[in-house]
Amino acid sequence: MQWSRHLLSIWAQIAESNANDSFYSEIINYLRHPSEGSLAKLTKPTRDNIKRYALDGPLLTYTMDVFDPPRVVIPADDDLRARLVHEFHDTPAGGHVGREKTFAAISRVFFWPRMYKYIQKWVRSCEICQRVKPAPSSQAPLRPLLIPTEAWRSVSMDFIFGLPPDEKNRTGVLVFADRFSKMVHFAPVSAHITAETTAKIFIDLIFRHQGLPEYIVSNRDPRFTSAFLGNVVSTTGHAFAYVYGGPFRNGWANGARQLSA
Repeated sequence: MQWSRHLLSIWAQIAESNANDSFYSEIINYLRHPSEGSLAKLTKPTRDNIKRYALDGPLLTYTMDVFDPPRVVIPADDDLRARLVHEFHDTPAGGHVGREKTFAAISRVFFWPRMYKYIQKWVRSCEICQRVKPAPSSQAPLRPLLIPTEAWRSVSMDFIFGLPPDEKNRTGVLVFADRFSKMVHFAPVSAHITAETTAKIFIDLIFRHQGLPEYIVSNRDPRFTSAFLGNVVSTTGHAFAYVYGGPFRNGWANGARQLSA
């Protein structure tokens, strides 16, 4: 799997989160400074399974059995777990492959208790999977979009068409809205704009000034977004996550539509 730069930067966050976790920090302390005192601080079930744990540099790993390769331990950190499952399931590289394949892909590298149930709930709440796959009688509520923590890391993209033509006979506007700062950029476009042209506008208007966001949220159909992503990646040499916003989830771009009308 080809990971985005966002996931490649997550290793330090995993190590820091484990070091701050009340449970796993005691295990790390014992592995670094083995003694009767540090061992006594662990619970009996943990002491019985301490040989399953090991350190790989700053990362804590866990082995299911002697024939199993070590897996990186993910603590009880909802943000970390959500980012990992998002990368392996929601992104173009993940491909919305379903519960079993998503679990198989993540569990080859990472470990946390009750991972299967976590992934099962995630996939059931995935909007795209609900739209294109047979749905059970009851579904989990749709997940909210991840909340951005800094400007231009998460960007909404949308189009407005049917406007009065300008001097170049353009009747549409391409809207980019930063979900953190609420700053909005508009670009006049033709009603027949292509994914390639959209990518060029994105690079000139956003990438050259703000850098590449971690997420782009949009309502465009998969064929358009696939071509758009391909053009951006081939031009910039970087990948990022793309989230289908749906008509009610791409809030900032939809709000910008009303402002420009």
